[in-house]
Amino acid sequence: MTEHESKAHIMATALAVFAEKGFAKASMNDIVRASGLSKGGVYWHFKSKDELIAAIFDHFFVEQLALLDVMLAGDGTAVAKLTQLATLTGQSVAAMASQFPSPLEFYALASREEGLQSTLQTHFQNYQTKIAALVDQGIAQGEFRSVDSQATAKTIIALFEGVLLIWAISPELVNLETQVETAVQLLLQGLQTA
Repeated sequence: MTEHESKAHIMATALAVFAEKGFAKASMNDIVRASGLSKGGVYWHFKSKDELIAAIFDHFFVEQLALLDVMLAGDGTAVAKLTQLATLTGQSVAAMASQFPSPLEFYALASREEGLQSTLQTHFQNYQTKIAALVDQGIAQGEFRSVDSQATAKTIIALFEGVLLIWAISPELVNLETQVETAVQLLLQGLQTA
């Protein structure tokens, strides 16, 4: 197994362990046992459980940012791209949420672990920059009225995160995919020019 394959294997194993036990109850020893690798082999790649969690979320956010880059570079209106972003975000968050313990547990962990919090902040800032560029595109093309694109991007992120948190509390009441799309459609009504 190559170094890259080992790291990917450890992350996939950790996902399964976290989904079964939750972040707080899962230990590195649980991950080592489930991976079938030596303790030294696991610790060679990840020095702690928090570092492993940060790497998993980093991988998720890097994939999300890459999808956003492709979408931004593609043809189409800002409205179509923002709608596509909502669809892709709803689908990917729903898929990820099915693999992880509660987002509430993740946010609680991030609030206590400075490194994880820093990783999350960096990704939110990158996401905000890219969404703001999309809003600026819509303004430049006359699709959106003149608004503060940074504040609008923060609002879009807050909509996505808010839907995720409501789902975490009452999953039977919220369909992640459709609710994210609904939130963006309502926002678009306020952004679009007459």
